[in-house]
Amino acid sequence: MVQQYRALKNRYEIERTIGTGGFAKVKLATHISTGEKVAIKIMEKLHLGKDLHRVKTELEALKALSHHHISKLYEVIETPTHFFIVMEYCSGGELFDHIVLKKKLSEMQSRLFFRQILSAVAYAHSKGYAHRDLKPENVLLDKDQTLKLIDFGLCARPSGGLQCHLNTSCGSPTYAAPELIKSEEYLGSEVDVWSMGVLLYALLCGFLPFDADNIKTLYEKISNGHYEEPSWLSSGSKNLLKRMLEIDRKKRIKVDELLQDRWVTHGFYEPVAFNSLFNFDERDDECVKLMADQQGVDCDDMWGKVSEMNYDHDTATYLILLMRKKQGLPIKLAARVALPRFCVTDRRLLEENRRNEEKARTVGNNIVKYSISIYSKYLSYLQLPLLLNIIMCLCLIMFLVPAKMSTGQKAKHLEVPTTPQQKVPNPDWLSHTPRGLTSPGQKILGSIEKSFNKVRNVLTPKRKQTQATADQRDKPTVLTVKNMCNISTTSSSDPDAVFEKLKEALESRGIVCNAKGFTLRGKVEEDDSQANHFKLSFELEVCLMPSPAGDSANSAPLVVIRRKRLKGDAWCYKKICEEVLNLTVAPVH
Repeated sequence: MVQQYRALKNRYEIERTIGTGGFAKVKLATHISTGEKVAIKIMEKLHLGKDLHRVKTELEALKALSHHHISKLYEVIETPTHFFIVMEYCSGGELFDHIVLKKKLSEMQSRLFFRQILSAVAYAHSKGYAHRDLKPENVLLDKDQTLKLIDFGLCARPSGGLQCHLNTSCGSPTYAAPELIKSEEYLGSEVDVWSMGVLLYALLCGFLPFDADNIKTLYEKISNGHYEEPSWLSSGSKNLLKRMLEIDRKKRIKVDELLQDRWVTHGFYEPVAFNSLFNFDERDDECVKLMADQQGVDCDDMWGKVSEMNYDHDTATYLILLMRKKQGLPIKLAARVALPRFCVTDRRLLEENRRNEEKARTVGNNIVKYSISIYSKYLSYLQLPLLLNIIMCLCLIMFLVPAKMSTGQKAKHLEVPTTPQQKVPNPDWLSHTPRGLTSPGQKILGSIEKSFNKVRNVLTPKRKQTQATADQRDKPTVLTVKNMCNISTTSSSDPDAVFEKLKEALESRGIVCNAKGFTLRGKVEEDDSQANHFKLSFELEVCLMPSPAGDSANSAPLVVIRRKRLKGDAWCYKKICEEVLNLTVAPVH
């Protein structure tokens, strides 16, 4: 575990990065005590700057909100340099990616998802919070395809309640209500309803109701409230979207009305319930007893610590156990792992090792000096050129001296003893007096010749080996069914031709891109008012995939394009992918 993650040691096992943002990195990890997978958002304080208040706002909201459709906060670890925010892990990814994969969702599936989003938003409103940044990128799916609302960094909780007007313009432009883009006073609940309308439209249609190439045109479309109504939309869907995307906020449908709207309740025969299914204030004796037994304390004392909800490691353990129990999963705890402690004996042993290592370093330096002096005297008799003398000295330092003690030997001799009785043995070669340049029985001239050959090999380019490496690097990646990624297939069998056409298509659209191997990394810049910022960064890679007729050894592999959004606006990414891939000569499906 790297140095900056020491605060997580013996608590979480870090696995891999599953997300990155402007100032945060999200790691997949395992909660060691329970074995539960979690997501840890890691933020470096130095890079937060003016966004520090957003982190604190989000933490306050997540501590106050406990709902089955809001990603649960488990633990907050703050160090002098970092924030570590441990959250519920949602393995299904973003709702946006789900929409892109499905193109568009059926009305019944859209209704099911919308009811879950509505339940989370209504619950947040009942606690006095307006989200203000509702969009598919801020909704995740867990392993059971249940939606979880995330990212409360822009939320607001007016001191006078949600009936108090707000002034801060925030959120994503394509989801912003007309009153937001006009910089008017607004109610948080009303702008959330508008954003949910845009989100519902995206579920039903697979694209956004308001979209444009520049911000001015986009704002005009939002202000007018005009959007396309595809033929596949039912009359009930059209009617609900009109009531949610109403530019007159006084006529816009309210959350209370949405909960029992006819379209929303169709097939479910009941209004949307928004009360939380989790009650963390009530004591669960089974979970408390498990924790008490693990820590060797009384159950009442254990509950006294947990009930404070400090969002420390005890809080995280209790919440995870309780959520697993409510999901019908087995609950158990691993043996408690104590943090490492150093006794006096250990310190003495470490100090002795340090002295031995320093002694080894000193003797090694003496050998270098002694060896160079001997070689200089020896070579002076041969009257060799200065350059050759330098090469010989370098050869000695690089290839002869390190042989005095291999890495494995050094590690062996400097290993920390497991018991105080064990002593740290000195390296064998330290007991010998340096004998010129050789160990017993070694020929001086022979060692010079071997070392000179090594130097010559270092200085001479290995053309065949270099060429092989280049050829290997220039081969497209071969995907298998195990590769989970978004791809577009082509009818071409030439990856080089597809790559060149893809590059031309990006350049024709004015997209800045860097090429490495068969990968193109593109960036879309913001407008002039936000120079030096990027609206979007993405990656397109030309790969090979085995033909569907995989049994045949002679069947040629398919040339495909792997797509990956790295950072930025998801809908802009989708639009660019569609345009660029359609510009390639090879047909893309």
